[in-house]
Amino acid sequence: MQWSTIAATAVGTVLGVVATLAADHVRWRRDRAEHDRETLRTACTEYLSALSRARDAFSRTAPSPDRVGKGHVAIGEHGVYAAQQQLELVARRRLVDSVGRTTLGVLDFHDAVAAGHAPDSPEYVHAWRAVGRARTALTEEMRAALRRT
Repeated sequence: MQWSTIAATAVGTVLGVVATLAADHVRWRRDRAEHDRETLRTACTEYLSALSRARDAFSRTAPSPDRVGKGHVAIGEHGVYAAQQQLELVARRRLVDSVGRTTLGVLDFHDAVAAGHAPDSPEYVHAWRAVGRARTALTEEMRAALRRT
């Protein structure tokens, strides 16, 4: 048997193995990226759902001046902090910062309602609109993060 035949067979085998490994690596990276995107999408959805539940519950709450400044307890009861912490584990810093600002906006809204501001008062309207702006900015940041992953 000629050495050239053996060498060609060995090189062909090595190239086949390398090509298979490269294809498997590309497939693994694609699957991993899709898994990461789905994990982030789920965490974003859970946070937005918890935030909406809290905001809606706060808008129906009766005024209670002794609850002003205690929105962190009420917001925790709606699962916002748990969802926020889940996002902190899977999201980039910029998105986490936006989530924090939105949570603080909902806390400010809670305080406006608990202080007894009527829905047509400037304080209530300001707090409601601030939450809306923060949520809109957060949603855009979430969309950008989902496109990046």
